[in-house]
Amino acid sequence: MARLIPNQNTWVGFATTVASGSFNPTQAEVNASVNLTQFLISLNASSQGNVVPTPAFDTLFETTIVGTSQASFTADFYRDSSADTAWSTLPRTTTGYFIISRFGGSGTGKKPQTGDKAECWPVAVVSRSSANLANNTVQTFTVTCSVPLEPNESATIA
Repeated sequence: MARLIPNQNTWVGFATTVASGSFNPTQAEVNASVNLTQFLISLNASSQGNVVPTPAFDTLFETTIVGTSQASFTADFYRDSSADTAWSTLPRTTTGYFIISRFGGSGTGKKPQTGDKAECWPVAVVSRSSANLANNTVQTFTVTCSVPLEPNESATIA
């Protein structure tokens, strides 16, 4: 088993439309997405859930069932002095879909291709916060998003 370093293999794009329902992006949607990989510093797309206890009087073992779940999404990006691609793509209230290929796709620049696996996270940008300006550092910003629909954490590019 090979351990992969994220910045050498990951591809991240942002699309304004993705196939509805199961959130399996098409190749055309991946191609139309804005490639944000080169601007990405860190990304935290995570889901978590809880369990509901279902105790019974006839046993000391307390069983549980699946409860509700929720997701959160934050990412840090570099600012760019020419096009400022990530900043201009992700203003507050923007809705869209992050397509994340954590292990890289089979296409050029690790872009996912038809049949490749990726994650598809529907998001709405809640805030876009610039980092403090400091001498001898690059300019960055953080995007915090709501996740209004259940993401597809194992999508196949259609």
